Amino acid sequence: MKCPGQDMRDWKPGDIFEVMCPWCKEAKVEFFKDEPRLKCPSCGRPVKNPKISIGCLEWCPFAKECVGVQKDAEQT
Repeated sequence: MKCPGQDMRDWKPGDIFEVMCPWCKEAKVEFFKDEPRLKCPSCGRPVKNPKISIGCLEWCPFAKECVGVQKDAEQT
């Protein structure tokens, strides 16, 4: 069984989106809703996901095993 929050069949069109790199302002970075950060393809600097959506970390007892991070660590 797959976690409903991680199952892409339940995602909406806005759950995959692009943001302009805040550092170089030359490249777009494509995020999935559950990716905390990615490297800019142009300048290589880390870009945080402004719309991160892993609300299951709030209530799911298996969140650490599933996602691999703890809620407090994710918010830093």
